[in-house]
Amino acid sequence: MSSFFSKKGYYQGIFFLLLMMLVSCANDVIAKHVGGRLDPIEVTFFRFFFSFITLLPFVITRGCSIFKTSNLQTNILRGVWGAASFCLYTYSLVQIKLVEIVAIMWTIPLFVLVLSMFFLNERVNCTRWIATLIGFFGLAFITLYNNESSFSFRFAYIMPVASAFMFAVQDVMVKKMLDNDDRITMLLYFAIVTSILTFPLALLVWKTPTLFEASLLLLFGSFANLMQYFIFRAFEATDLSALAPFRYVEFLVSALMGFIFFSEIPGLNVFVGAVILIPTTLYLAYTECVPHAH
Repeated sequence: MSSFFSKKGYYQGIFFLLLMMLVSCANDVIAKHVGGRLDPIEVTFFRFFFSFITLLPFVITRGCSIFKTSNLQTNILRGVWGAASFCLYTYSLVQIKLVEIVAIMWTIPLFVLVLSMFFLNERVNCTRWIATLIGFFGLAFITLYNNESSFSFRFAYIMPVASAFMFAVQDVMVKKMLDNDDRITMLLYFAIVTSILTFPLALLVWKTPTLFEASLLLLFGSFANLMQYFIFRAFEATDLSALAPFRYVEFLVSALMGFIFFSEIPGLNVFVGAVILIPTTLYLAYTECVPHAH
């Protein structure tokens, strides 16, 4: 069984992506809860700061060698994009239902597919194009249908859509760096750059966290590193564009967590979107796995 996790392949990529999404939903619950009292910018800062703190043991044991990188500019740029995208994302979590936020993140595959073609030279076949376009149609229904039998533009969804694009750019950056940089080094640079950028902004809206909030924020930062580790492993295992449609599975987990922790009930728009997206994802999984079975 251990050989399964050490190998590269489509199944391994799916496995680590699903783990990432499970941890991601748990982090969304934490951010939405503490963001009810603390400003989202402060929550974002603590995410990155505690992420850095949990990496200190690696710095102590490995010394200055951990900072060695052949992609310094890309690591810094990724940190800049990360700080901006997570600020937008955390603000969105406070204002919109958890399951709707995850649904909006389904724009990521569309952005990733286009970006991976131009910057990673990945081959994108017809089924991936179809799955991504259908996914965009399902997302459009979720974000535009207002559950009153009409369609309208809703300004609140601009921030999460912008965040989704930034996440896609970061995904492409990660894929380009994986062949040369140590995973812990990438996590460390990301935590340092984002902490430095968000700290001054957090001071402007500062509220001292309670002991319970601080405990949740420590868990928040630790999970952030775990999420990145899982996504690194997923990207190492198979093509980025092949994994993109599986982000839709996060819908199920987020809907359950939103109901349990916040009594959120998805509207008709989300259910119709799921009817469009989930069968498409399952079909794509079958068509992608068949060549590997022979």
